[in-house]
Amino acid sequence: MAEVYLARAITPDGQRGPAVAVKRLMPHLVADRRIVQMFLNEARITAQVRHPHVVSILELGMEGGEPFIAMELLEGRSFAEVRQEAAERGQRVPLGITLRVLVDACRGLDAAHRAVDEAGRPLRIVHRDFTPDNIHVGVNGAVKVIDFGIAKADALGAGTEPGTLKGKFFYMSPEMIAGRSVDHRADLFAAGVMLYEQLCGRRPFTGMSTDEVLTRISEGRPKPPTAFDPSVPQALEAVCLMALAKDPEARFDSLQTFIAAIEMLGGPAEVASPAQVAAYLDALFPPDSDPKRLALRQARLADPSNSGSEGAPGGDLLPPFGVQGVPAWPVPPPVSAGLSPARPLPPVGTQTVSLRARPVASGGSNDGPSGNAAVPADAQAKAPRGAVKGAQAGAPRSRRALAIVAGVLVLGGAGAGATWFLRRPDVLPPARIAAAEAATTVDAKVSALDGLAKDVRATAKELGRAGTLLLNAGAHSQALSLAEAYTSRFPKEAEAHLLAARAATELRMGKRAERAIDEATALAPKDVRVPLALAELRARQGDVPGALTALAKAYAQAPGSAQVAPRYGQLLSQGGRLDEAATVLSAWTRQHDDAESLAELGFVRFRQEKLDDAAALLKRAQRKAPSLAVAHSYLGAVLFRQGDLRGAEREYREAERLAPDDPRALTARCQLHVHEGDAARVAEVKRTLAEKFPDRAQALAAECGAGN
Repeated sequence: MAEVYLARAITPDGQRGPAVAVKRLMPHLVADRRIVQMFLNEARITAQVRHPHVVSILELGMEGGEPFIAMELLEGRSFAEVRQEAAERGQRVPLGITLRVLVDACRGLDAAHRAVDEAGRPLRIVHRDFTPDNIHVGVNGAVKVIDFGIAKADALGAGTEPGTLKGKFFYMSPEMIAGRSVDHRADLFAAGVMLYEQLCGRRPFTGMSTDEVLTRISEGRPKPPTAFDPSVPQALEAVCLMALAKDPEARFDSLQTFIAAIEMLGGPAEVASPAQVAAYLDALFPPDSDPKRLALRQARLADPSNSGSEGAPGGDLLPPFGVQGVPAWPVPPPVSAGLSPARPLPPVGTQTVSLRARPVASGGSNDGPSGNAAVPADAQAKAPRGAVKGAQAGAPRSRRALAIVAGVLVLGGAGAGATWFLRRPDVLPPARIAAAEAATTVDAKVSALDGLAKDVRATAKELGRAGTLLLNAGAHSQALSLAEAYTSRFPKEAEAHLLAARAATELRMGKRAERAIDEATALAPKDVRVPLALAELRARQGDVPGALTALAKAYAQAPGSAQVAPRYGQLLSQGGRLDEAATVLSAWTRQHDDAESLAELGFVRFRQEKLDDAAALLKRAQRKAPSLAVAHSYLGAVLFRQGDLRGAEREYREAERLAPDDPRALTARCQLHVHEGDAARVAEVKRTLAEKFPDRAQALAAECGAGN
């Protein structure tokens, strides 16, 4: 619903305020009363809470009829992104780190629960969307609660219409689902869900459809965490289950009590320090290679108000980064004041920086030949109507200028692209693309395409080819920057929005990806790539029912598509919908000798107790692709069930050899030795698990021993 920009306040005498973040409602949503209400509600409620663990609101106002919020600038990642990055490395966030994040976020939210108005009356704020997406983990280890967009407060109302259900349903409390009144204990339930996810590696309430999940939440009978991981401390399990109690009266009476219960545990449940959180974030998102941190760094360097004022008060310049040789920023001709650039410009990334504020002031943007936006430090721009007291102490309430850096943020994707016109004006887009296709390294491909997004000679087809090249090379940040330019120049091209969706999905920018998918849907409702893009996004978010719903739509449109049928069948199989999976995969494999689909169909038949069919399909998959590890692993399971233990061990060992980083075949072989009663070989496999997978050794060893 919004874009986020890096900005700073400029006083009439040229003094530069600190960098802030400005969140601007998308122009096409301004006419929607409910969305504007939610947007403004976020700022009004958040502004009532002053706490180190809640994002600070600086100003709220209107500019050109469009509402915006200015907030403190946060550098880091959402807790959802932290967990996702750890999962992609085959890890789980260390328990101590998660406890620190939860404890600090709960402190901030507890302050919101206890907030009062000027007369001392309790506001009774309830966040109602307390999830990993709305917890920000800073690179300095600071944790803050963000996004009070659907929060409610007795004195301020809420951004949600009565009777509607908003928020992420996995974290909703039973009373929210039932439509009953909620208080602070609904947020406590959400904290319990997040703790359960950490302890078990899965959600407490799951299902293959939204209705099924909501029903299980309403029933309120989660399995104890020790059922999935016996190593979970019993005291911590008790804390978790109390937070998840169906009846709010049976939960902790406040987040403060919940925090105290966690902090008194110690031992294996020791809460990490903020310094340890910062070090962990650096390990997951290295400062010199993380695209979001680099984008923010380059945005700061591109700040036009920095020109000639390195020692200016309030400055926060960073060391030069990859911009040597870039000419001084040109000052564009005067333009009308406002936060809205002449053309849509790429935001820093709504999930990277968090901002909120009252209307700071106006700035201007103009696309000159180098595509940069700049505002003179002494710009004489009127403050927007409705502006409240300035964020900078002592600053006048009017005639302040806001240096909007968004116009130069395209540099964050492909490097110093502003120098393209000066350096390589003679290289045509086809030549650039040909050079990128011939390049053998990612850096070379990025370099060849540097500046193409700003070349007005590039056609829609050429921009699409270039974006696909960048995506396939793994240069996702650069691909998103190019996609933003592509959608700006060719807003009616569904291809442009699909490219933006794919890039944003790879960067785990869920809201940006959803916006691009919505645009593509409106432009090309029958294009099968649209539901495929949505399915990929939902799968990355861990929303299997959502991914299946999107794939079902794609399958109805194109049942014979190689992009759709195998993926749909595989996801149905993994979701336990065996009959449907068998139908889809059988139809596909009758026409295509696809080894992976044959192997998945074999696994479906195995679970349907059709062992001979399963064995035949898996052997056929192995003949087609002898190095497909999963085919050997599945066949090992079939042979084990048929009593051929030697054959099963042979297949498991082959799967281990082909996929040494996958522990499943090794744990299956361990279970086989447990079944044989061979204690020596069980111990040998457990030692191997400990050596190869030290971070997960305890859980894997427990799974290995499940056959006793």
